[in-house]
Amino acid sequence: MSYTLYAPQAGSRAFKILIAAEYNGVDLNVPEKFVMGVDNKTPEFLALNPLGKVPVLATPEGPIYESNAIARYVARLRADTGLTGKTFYESGQVDQWVDFVTNEMETPLAALMYPIFGYAKYNHDVHLKALEDIKKSLQILENHLLLRTYFVGEAITLADICVFGALIYPFKFIFDKDFRKPYSNLSRWFSTVANQPEFAAIVGDVPLCDVATVADGAPTKEVKKAAAAPKKEKKEAAPKDDDEFEAPKEKKAEHPLAVLNRESPASMKIDDWKVCYSNTKPLSKAMEWLWANVDLKDYSFWFMKYNYNEENKKMFMTCNAVGGFIQRSDAMRKFSFGVMDVLGAEGGLIEIVGCWMFRGQSVEHMLEANPDAEYYTWTKVENLDDATKARIAAYWCNEDDLEGKPIADGKVFK
Repeated sequence: MSYTLYAPQAGSRAFKILIAAEYNGVDLNVPEKFVMGVDNKTPEFLALNPLGKVPVLATPEGPIYESNAIARYVARLRADTGLTGKTFYESGQVDQWVDFVTNEMETPLAALMYPIFGYAKYNHDVHLKALEDIKKSLQILENHLLLRTYFVGEAITLADICVFGALIYPFKFIFDKDFRKPYSNLSRWFSTVANQPEFAAIVGDVPLCDVATVADGAPTKEVKKAAAAPKKEKKEAAPKDDDEFEAPKEKKAEHPLAVLNRESPASMKIDDWKVCYSNTKPLSKAMEWLWANVDLKDYSFWFMKYNYNEENKKMFMTCNAVGGFIQRSDAMRKFSFGVMDVLGAEGGLIEIVGCWMFRGQSVEHMLEANPDAEYYTWTKVENLDDATKARIAAYWCNEDDLEGKPIADGKVFK
């Protein structure tokens, strides 16, 4: 079937529709030359939506307008993906969160974001009230996600898609590190869904802001000011990094470990080890190669253990937490190798442990790259004797058990 979506491709209301379509394999045609203020005033468009507003979905049976209605329609086009929930109760929960976004989040978020993008003048009282309101909503999301990976059930639904669509620009521009600290569960969830292929296909990479962007006229405590929202460029596909609103770009400083590699090259390249690990069978042969080539002055080995293993109650949630940790460590990919395992079984103690090799002698770069790393105890290997080599090999090679406990799941970072 042929569907045409009239909407700015980089708008949050369009994101939820496009992501749902990506999950369901629905081909949506999004006109490139649709100009707000012009094309939405034509008789042809007003026949689709007499309000002259976007988004509007043209279907073979007729038009649908209002973004939530369109998102629900697209989500229902395939039942097997479960986007609207697997039971009547789950469907009700999905609707609950979709409406929560509309009723509790969109208004305060618009009040915070519009002055930054030049759509409204900054008003300090309005800003403070919006901040107070959105913090209440974010705390509700934070509490809900304490023991959950997703908002409804055990898989992504339209609830996750709609919450993500509302939060993508705030996380990208105004919810900086300090702001996000009370919302660790929400931040973990955001990073998890942002890294799903269906989300990334629509929004591309979503870097979390370090310093909040501020609008003209706002108090000068913040150090980063916003430029007016740039004119949207024509695109052949859904927006990736060049979203409708671009943050001011800053020149990135060279990573300290990249400097170390340049100024004091290691005798063993970490990529050579990764190739060896990936292509050598059995893995015991790969470990022999490692011990013959690695130099402790170039690399350090670290054992890790989660500080709150007693709180791991559900196996699938614990495994998802490990997957999220691996994803959030991407900035260290050129400088580290590691294996993380989930030990134990449902109904008993479930533990997260791991062993890593870092370029250099410190774990600090991992702590800076991945905030979740601070929730682990890191123990450095000081003496690479035979017993320690055997222990590292067990962490990196064993598939069935580790230190007398069954391995339920494992992830390799390479």
